[in-house]
Amino acid sequence: MKDIQKFSYKELLEILDQDDVRALYSKKAEVPDSDDLAVHLKETTKFDDFGDKSVLGIDVYQYSQYNSMEQSLIPFLFKLIYNEASALCLKKSGFVFQKFKKEEFKERFIDAGDGGFQIFDTPLHAVIFAINFELFVRYYNSFQFYPKLRNLIGPLSLRYALTHDQVFKFDENFYGPCIINCNRILSKDNLNRFLIDENTFNWYMLNMSGLENLQILSLSEIQRIKEFEGYKIIPGVDSMFPKEMDFDTKRSIIGMDVQKIGKIYVKSSPLSIYNVHMQYLGGLGQDEDPGQKTWIAFTIGNLNTSGIG
Repeated sequence: MKDIQKFSYKELLEILDQDDVRALYSKKAEVPDSDDLAVHLKETTKFDDFGDKSVLGIDVYQYSQYNSMEQSLIPFLFKLIYNEASALCLKKSGFVFQKFKKEEFKERFIDAGDGGFQIFDTPLHAVIFAINFELFVRYYNSFQFYPKLRNLIGPLSLRYALTHDQVFKFDENFYGPCIINCNRILSKDNLNRFLIDENTFNWYMLNMSGLENLQILSLSEIQRIKEFEGYKIIPGVDSMFPKEMDFDTKRSIIGMDVQKIGKIYVKSSPLSIYNVHMQYLGGLGQDEDPGQKTWIAFTIGNLNTSGIG
């Protein structure tokens, strides 16, 4: 993955010590010329070079409604599913994730207790991760993944948000409008939806004529996207997309609806958002023996656009 622009408290403090005065302790002060400080700060932080990333927000819907024991176990359950989904991305979506190292999942994850925010290079990485995450949620909810734990905690319902904008790293923490907007969108949803911002919508429109075309996307078409130039197709390492577009090939993404909701306002800031409803056909089990594989179809998000604003 591409590096995220980062800087530290120590670096910025050294610049202040060089170009500014810590304290004057005077009743009278003057507004100074800060051009030299601005130049040095820009050189260190490279504000103008902050790259765009995609942030996938995942939130356990109505977490506070669970009883105390269940609330204490849900962070463990989330991490359990998170680890399985991460491994599945590397194993079954190896083309898209071929430059993604295993440790980068945790390094670029912001834990929120009842969910969190995962940073990716592109919205395509994010959607694939969401699919794999929801796959394990469905197995869990249907008593096929740690069924006794499922019986204790109960069903799990998630809401998702996906944004595409600038992200930077200060010391060990991540910041930027991409994370802020993702959190804002999640906070406005009161159902288990999958909401995306306009930047994400535009990224898909630019690179594949719309998010709906994930249903007919091929690996060779992904190679033509700027962020995936130089990626190699290795037989047998990706089961979500075929090598070439072929309408006779069984598809994994079997349905996709994108609805424009319009603008929502959070703290007077407008955000244009879209509602995504996606259907997926997949399975887990023994790849060598299709008879030992459990195939299921499931949905991410829903078609209900009411109650957002």
